[in-house]
Amino acid sequence: MRAVKLRSFGEPDVLTCEEVAMPPVGLGEVLVKIACCGVCHLDLILRSGLRSRVALPRVLGHELAGEVVSVGAEVEAFVAGDRVTVFNFQACLECEDCLRGHPSLCRFTAGDIGQTRDGGYAEYAVFLASSLVKIPHGLAFEAACFAACVYGPPYKAIRQFGDLQAGQAAVITGASGGLGLAAIQIVNALGGRSIAITSSAAKAELLKSKGASDVIVSENGAFGDDVRRLTNGRGVDLAVELVGSPTFAGTLRSLAPGGRCAVIGELHGKPVSINLGLLIIKEFRLQGIQSASRDEVREILDFMKTHDLTPEIWRRLPLEEAALAHRQLQAREAVGRVLLIP
Repeated sequence: MRAVKLRSFGEPDVLTCEEVAMPPVGLGEVLVKIACCGVCHLDLILRSGLRSRVALPRVLGHELAGEVVSVGAEVEAFVAGDRVTVFNFQACLECEDCLRGHPSLCRFTAGDIGQTRDGGYAEYAVFLASSLVKIPHGLAFEAACFAACVYGPPYKAIRQFGDLQAGQAAVITGASGGLGLAAIQIVNALGGRSIAITSSAAKAELLKSKGASDVIVSENGAFGDDVRRLTNGRGVDLAVELVGSPTFAGTLRSLAPGGRCAVIGELHGKPVSINLGLLIIKEFRLQGIQSASRDEVREILDFMKTHDLTPEIWRRLPLEEAALAHRQLQAREAVGRVLLIP
């Protein structure tokens, strides 16, 4: 079978498509024929070597979906032919954080896909059965593969933490990326008003065409006053922060009293400053959001199907062009998601 191997850290060209042996299926494991795999910004970080957990050689890719080919001993929940997707970490379900209902904080994960075990940049891959989720009938592979990593964090931010209600407004930074476009869809599905923030004037019309209620072009991150003008001086009930430090000050400035800010992305790794007095006086709530757990992925898949949410696919590429996909993401050329198709 073919797989894209990462054998050394570095620039995109370190990714090489090779002929490799079919992986064996062990106890509690499932062999999956990969239908598609998204290329995530995290993959670029892992390829560069900035995350020390990756042991080489490795097959990257955690935004995947496919069909079960065979199952190992003691696997009862899946059979050949099942359509499945994954979530990209496997919580232990026994530690203190798991038992209190926060599996995303588990410190004893049993194999993060694309990091400590091989992922979806391949024709076939073997996963723990406990990492798989069945795809609802009628939902396409190309949508389901993004449930955990693309729709998961915005869904948790908007539906769970944000508790966004019909008629309420939400600011979305980095709106032209895959998570930003997903966030716009989720806000709209809930009857909210989506205010998209982008640094590129060229992407403004595209964002409007993808459902953004309003679009603000801001190259310096100082969009708070613009948001207030759009909301009659009040500000928004929720901000979905997908960029991080360059936009964070504008995001806080955008919030209405009692507003919630969900931080999903930090693309630059720089510290930010917060006026704690403002935090107190306005009673803002601030929370970090990680990827979705298994139960949350099931809920998100149902939500996607019910509301007919379809991810924006910017480009589909064969495995042999994985390095090109990384270069395009690195250059911020993509609007939406890039898919590798084995």
